[in-house]
Amino acid sequence: MLGGSLPSVPPGGSLPGVAAGPDKWKNRATNRISVFFGAGSGKEVDRVELLHTKLQAYTQFGLPKVPSQLAFHQDSWEEEEEEPNLTLEDSWRELLEDPESLSRRQFQQQEAVWELIQTEATYIKKLRVITDLFLCGLLNLQDNSLLLEVEPARLFSNIHDIVRLHSTLWVQVMFPVLEKARSTRSLIDPADLEQGFSTFASRFQPYMRYCMEEESCMEYMRSLLRDNEIFKIYSTWAETNKQCNRLKLADMLAKPHQRLTKYPLLLKTILKKTDDQTSKEALNNMVVCVESFINSVDSQMRQKQEKEKLASISARVESYEAVEGASEEVEKALKEFNRIDLTAPMIDTSPEATRQLHLEGALRMKEGKDSRMDVYCFLFTDLLLITKPVKRLEKVKVIRQPLLLQNVVCRELKDTGEG
Repeated sequence: MLGGSLPSVPPGGSLPGVAAGPDKWKNRATNRISVFFGAGSGKEVDRVELLHTKLQAYTQFGLPKVPSQLAFHQDSWEEEEEEPNLTLEDSWRELLEDPESLSRRQFQQQEAVWELIQTEATYIKKLRVITDLFLCGLLNLQDNSLLLEVEPARLFSNIHDIVRLHSTLWVQVMFPVLEKARSTRSLIDPADLEQGFSTFASRFQPYMRYCMEEESCMEYMRSLLRDNEIFKIYSTWAETNKQCNRLKLADMLAKPHQRLTKYPLLLKTILKKTDDQTSKEALNNMVVCVESFINSVDSQMRQKQEKEKLASISARVESYEAVEGASEEVEKALKEFNRIDLTAPMIDTSPEATRQLHLEGALRMKEGKDSRMDVYCFLFTDLLLITKPVKRLEKVKVIRQPLLLQNVVCRELKDTGEG
């Protein structure tokens, strides 16, 4: 039933029938199915059968334009923007009158520059497959009351912002560089790319959100594939499209983060093959700008992971009873102070400083004159928690006052063994 495939995406364009003006006949053709299975029958339609019927229609006629009321990112979905011309020559050598006259270094440099430009065009096409196939198909199915339980924003994050920024980068930077080389029949000057990459942090700001949400989107996708048979059938159908090149949805969603981290490598390769001092300075500036932004993304992601880890530990830690209340009134007054919130700001530090877990594990602690007890300790940036596991629960109870590390005196022991 799913043997067919969607029509190919034309170079530099979208899937046929997706967000195109004169495609009303496709909307009518695919929507005939909805009329056939509509309320007139008065019976509940088997969802799987309806899904297969809709997918057959999409395979035959192409995907209709997304209904504007369903676009979860309306400001960018329907926004008119210049369509990037992604048509490239088979090789940069076609741009030159006499490529054979180049030196070995010039040849290597142009190869490196061409790899940056060519892979950018390929990447934009891959992004379009995500929006024009996977997302567009999902939204059209939801317009037919299928997969309404799936939240597009949880699955695709701000992918439209990513598509828009790369389309803009291509139109404003990459394509003019190509056109200059085409019209002058000269080498591609890497310094001409500086306009795009010196403003990397502002241009690529949408990646901050996408990368921060990437893991949660992946987890959401895995849960849908595991628990939602309708979604599994749909994603399998979409993945058979030849534009996916045998890649799965998970592979496609990972593309943006992978592309982001590849820019410094591509630019450094060009830099290694460049001799002109002006171009080298421009490339050095580009590398610094790109790496600075990527480092900030990595830093934000680490902080997010640490916060999630702290929240997870906080959920395991039971309320801490510092003192025993003499009455119910005292107990009630103390209750708000008993909970240990590990996600709260650290004492006497800047707001930017974040608590991190450095070590955790079981220890034995002396109790009384001759006895010892098993404890479980957490060593954080600013404090040490001494806890005891709660029986039959995956929780721990704080049994000693939390120790602020700034007040702890440490001594290095010559004999580190137990005794």
